[in-house]
Amino acid sequence: MCSSDLRYCPSNVVSGSVAKTLEYSYADHSVSLLAEALGHREDATLFAAHSRYYRNLWNPITQYFQPLDSQGTFDDAFRPLLLTYLDRGGKFTRAYVEGSALQWRWGAAFDAEGLVNLFQSRDYFVKELNDFFEHSVPEVGHNPNAYYWHGNQPDIYAAYLFNAAGRPDLTQKWVRWILDVKYGTGDNGVDGNDDGGTLSAWYVLSALGLFPTAGSDVYQIASPVWKRAEIQMGKHRLTIVAENADPKNVYVRKVWLNDKPLDRRWLKHAEIANGGTLRFEMSPSPAP
Repeated sequence: MCSSDLRYCPSNVVSGSVAKTLEYSYADHSVSLLAEALGHREDATLFAAHSRYYRNLWNPITQYFQPLDSQGTFDDAFRPLLLTYLDRGGKFTRAYVEGSALQWRWGAAFDAEGLVNLFQSRDYFVKELNDFFEHSVPEVGHNPNAYYWHGNQPDIYAAYLFNAAGRPDLTQKWVRWILDVKYGTGDNGVDGNDDGGTLSAWYVLSALGLFPTAGSDVYQIASPVWKRAEIQMGKHRLTIVAENADPKNVYVRKVWLNDKPLDRRWLKHAEIANGGTLRFEMSPSPAP
């Protein structure tokens, strides 16, 4: 079992120790937000602290999440590009679930800023994440490699992490790339399977340019595809307008929410819960 004393899942006791530590941290983060909303401040503080336990598995030398045993020693048997599917004995990938250590490297979507800060520098984070996409297999339905694979849950938020690193242009670039190359109309039109509509929902939300951070009230802003879209928000309606929308105009130059300039690449649910208009100015080049 995972230890509250150690504050991580020890690799010599728990299989999938890295994956489980990250997943439990995500769950604790969501519980902390629920507790806060219910007015249980003490519980909110406790679970918020627990949500940061995933950082205990970060190896500052390798710059990866690695299995840590109950004595506090990182496992030397580490091959970050080896997929669990190919490591039949589980010698190198027992701490991960359905993916490489490289794929699980980006698995803390709930704490994007904290994840960025684990890396040796912000520029290094951007470089490593960009490489993660550049080495991805650029066809839909193809067998995965160790890099970005759209059918793997720890990965599907990764393109939005560039926003937290101050590079929204790369979020816009890679989200559009995924929309363009990772969906098709053939009998294997998605990577893996749709997982209860997960990949279909990813497409619709990303094409709107408004993607939710699961377990929170925050939406990431990306690159809308359609010139105009309307979302029914209960009794209200949110209209999304993309000026100069075109397949070549991938980048967002400016954003307005209800005619007020938005100087960030995220917003909270309360800002759109009563409807309104979210307007984008699209461009073929990144905003200066």
